[in-house]
Amino acid sequence: MLTDSKLKALKPKDKLYKVTDSDGMYVAVRPSGRIVFRFDYRAVGGKQSR
Repeated sequence: MLTDSKLKALKPKDKLYKVTDSDGMYVAVRPSGRIVFRFDYRAVGGKQSR
């Protein structure tokens, strides 16, 4: 589970990286340090991400 303390402990790297939670939920950590919540799901026509 992605808790507040786990999110605060994430450090930026040279490239974007993902930290998964469950059922398609994850955060993307950008080189700038910005953390973006994302959700992958399947729809007609292929994989989508929001």
